[in-house]
Amino acid sequence: MSRPRATWGRDFDPARLALLELKMWKAYYRRQPARLFGLLVQANREQGRVSWPRAVAAALLLARAAAAFGKTGRGLTGDAMPRDDAAYLRDIARGYRMLGLPDGVDATEVARRELRWWVVRREIGLAAGEAAGDAIAALYSELYGLPIAVVAEAGKLRGMAAEVRDRGATADPDGPTGRGASYWPEVARLLLASYRSLKTAVSPAAAVSPAAAVSPAAAVSPVALAAAAAPHEARSLGEPGTGDSPRSTAAESDPAAARATSGRG
Repeated sequence: MSRPRATWGRDFDPARLALLELKMWKAYYRRQPARLFGLLVQANREQGRVSWPRAVAAALLLARAAAAFGKTGRGLTGDAMPRDDAAYLRDIARGYRMLGLPDGVDATEVARRELRWWVVRREIGLAAGEAAGDAIAALYSELYGLPIAVVAEAGKLRGMAAEVRDRGATADPDGPTGRGASYWPEVARLLLASYRSLKTAVSPAAAVSPAAAVSPAAAVSPVALAAAAAPHEARSLGEPGTGDSPRSTAAESDPAAARATSGRG
């Protein structure tokens, strides 16, 4: 059963979601599918407040779409597969429906906007931050029924996080499989700022505030976005790096400290 649009996906802890997102991105780039799937299930449950079976079913659908999209590569060379957007859209829409989207939300349109940000990162590459942020804001606008201006800052911050990760991994002598000490802490900071912004944007006070409707300073929320983070690198990844916690520099530099904290993101 779906819940009112005014309440769905709004009862979340920004720090927990940011941490889950960070961990999912790391698992994705380090080719840790089992870990990634488990984190995605947690994220779905945290976001949609659904049962574990529904969270697992949604994760299966969303991960399948992301994995298939990732196999297409950038230029259809070697073992790259041709894109099948219709198939990805079906799985993404079904995955979101499993999360109990409110009746007023068009799951097909949500799926289109979700896929759009994957495509933006694929087509633009390292400089995709701004365009990805715009695409993410459009996704949040549809999910929450809010003006894009309200969620623009959240989208921008998430897009920046993606670009920082992509540029950092490209410049790192160890590549995407290294510790990533030069970029993961900044990614963590941006993701946490993004989720805090979203929490502000979707709060009841923000929803009814005339100023909020024209201020590009709040927003963020997602579900399986991390599963498709920079799909163009889907076949070139690797091992553990710096800690996952977006809360402190100690956790960012110490994997053991990071594992002491849990969350979504």
